Amino acid sequence: MLDSRFAWRLALLGTPSLSSLTMPESRVSLERKTATLLAYLAMEGPTSRARLVELLWPETPAGAARNNLVHLLRRLRDAVGAELVEGGEVLSLHESVSVDARSELDPAEAPRAFAGGLLETVDLDDLPELSEWILAKREQIAVARARQYEAALARARASGDAAEAVSLAERWVDLDPLHEVAYRALMQAYYDLGDRPAALRAYHRCKAVLARELGTDPSPETHALARDIDRGTLGRVTSGRAGHGRGRLPLTVLRPPTLVGREDVWAKMEEAWANGLGIMLQGDPGSGKSRLAQDFLRSREGHQILLFQGRPGDVDVPYATHARNYRQTLEANPDLELPEWVVRELARMIPELGEAPPPMATEADKRRFYEAQYEVVRLVAERGPLIICTDDVQFMDEPSIEAGAYVGSRFWGDTNTLLRCLYCHRTNALPPYSAALLDSMYAAGVMVPIELPPLSDAAVSTLIGELDVASAVSAASEIARVTRGNVQFVLETVKNMVERGDGDVRPIAGPDEGVSAMIQERLTRLSQGALQAARAAAVLRREFSLELVAQTLGIGLLDTANAWEELEDAQVVSGEAFSHDLVLETVLSSMPASVRRVLHRSAARVLASAGAPPARVAAQYQEGEDARQAAPWLVKAAESALANLRFAEAHEAYTAAARTYAALGDAVGEASVRRALEALAKRVEQTAS
Repeated sequence: MLDSRFAWRLALLGTPSLSSLTMPESRVSLERKTATLLAYLAMEGPTSRARLVELLWPETPAGAARNNLVHLLRRLRDAVGAELVEGGEVLSLHESVSVDARSELDPAEAPRAFAGGLLETVDLDDLPELSEWILAKREQIAVARARQYEAALARARASGDAAEAVSLAERWVDLDPLHEVAYRALMQAYYDLGDRPAALRAYHRCKAVLARELGTDPSPETHALARDIDRGTLGRVTSGRAGHGRGRLPLTVLRPPTLVGREDVWAKMEEAWANGLGIMLQGDPGSGKSRLAQDFLRSREGHQILLFQGRPGDVDVPYATHARNYRQTLEANPDLELPEWVVRELARMIPELGEAPPPMATEADKRRFYEAQYEVVRLVAERGPLIICTDDVQFMDEPSIEAGAYVGSRFWGDTNTLLRCLYCHRTNALPPYSAALLDSMYAAGVMVPIELPPLSDAAVSTLIGELDVASAVSAASEIARVTRGNVQFVLETVKNMVERGDGDVRPIAGPDEGVSAMIQERLTRLSQGALQAARAAAVLRREFSLELVAQTLGIGLLDTANAWEELEDAQVVSGEAFSHDLVLETVLSSMPASVRRVLHRSAARVLASAGAPPARVAAQYQEGEDARQAAPWLVKAAESALANLRFAEAHEAYTAAARTYAALGDAVGEASVRRALEALAKRVEQTAS
């Protein structure tokens, strides 16, 4: 018998090996037939010598094959100094040998970190029967692991530990990236955690992997789960984690399950759609334009959808809006076959695509750039009916507006392409260029404006009834009076009631001031770390990540992630975006001036290091009141605008740089910029002639 003091551990997952439990450093590598013999005995139990010989040396004469087995066992004994395999005509693994792969087959075991597949590094192509046996065992282990994960996830959900469920589901997806059940578990776990955007990202990840690896779509069950998550109608297990001194907000308050009070507006949208017109939704901040547009898009079955969006801060950077939106379009259509010239032109605003052409010198160069953007949309539209929805038009930069108008005009009169457009903007918030463009489209009869009025008192009551907050239901009439039918104001009021826990509806002046005041009150309940993370994100404005937020604050990424979790719980952010642009604006407006200056300067340094567009860096330094740093970046912004034939933006940046140098008393810098302005004026004159 083998002395227990010399017990060994047999590793069959990944690279096979033996190691002593009392002397871990005594690791013994196993050649392939020794490893396969031990694996077979470990997984199948006692086996006759005749059967083992038949499996390991199928083409060798019986006598020689038996001798091979004897020599193999002797070499193993000499290597480890003990008899790990015992028996006469029937061989078995000694009972004291522990085997990592066995625990993988026990459904009661908790899932472990993946160490590799069974005999993953062993080549058995010349042993067909063993090769088939290995494949079957690997499949058996995969099924058992799935059951372990399902059981562990069920335990996590039952205990309300959504964070643990997310961790388990992420590990399961990493282990088996083609297993739809794992993706569904991940989607459910994120939803339980209150992170609906992450849940939907998990669905799109599943969809992309299945399309790329198997050429298939997710099953109806997975699609239905994604639809319920998107609508907020899925049952949810709330997390048992401690909060941050406030009531936990129901997910329904972030996105109410159904749209209410918009029947008349919906009918107008249907009429415009039936007449082949573009639709422009306009309304006050927080009136529900984005939600209405999203629900309308979902009702258009059989259509592809491209979601474009303007963001605060875009106006400072030429083509900022289109750079982001075309990048998203290419990511959503990874198999889109673009001509080489299109890729090169797009590289002007999406640098990761490769080397861009030389700076634009003529209007023909600009048209070619715009034509490349048209080509992308055309190729997507070739795949089926397409809807382009552009939200928050008021935040878009003028060059993107101009390019978008060019792309749209190329489709006018094209009866072979099914392209429809839907836009949203705040009432009376468009810059002059955008407003004039829309007026011309209204006059041409190709687009219809549709205004969103405040909700009626009855609609507010219906909305509140859907939010799953009992104290709000009893105060519905008072909430309707205070909020004056502004959807976001209603939601912020209910969030405040939940967090305060007192059921009080506090009267505030009106929607414009009221929403901001409600959000400000909620911000005061955040921890200092979470509030600073929100401030840094708000300063970064249009595009940020947790990494950029951490660098701006000068703190660790883990600390930032913990703060971000609190912000998501409070529905201040959703994923890597603010839950509503009104929240972003309130965070900015309520920030102390001294804090704001420091964060803007820090953000400028971070963005400069990250290779952000010069105009974005310059704007950060300007808002940080660091004129000495802002001036040279304004010059770089002007030069970048010139490279894209944006003469107006170049003139504006040069003029700002000249004023800044003058204020600094830098006569040399000012003179240099004045010369650049003179050269720009001559170039504009030459271009016009």
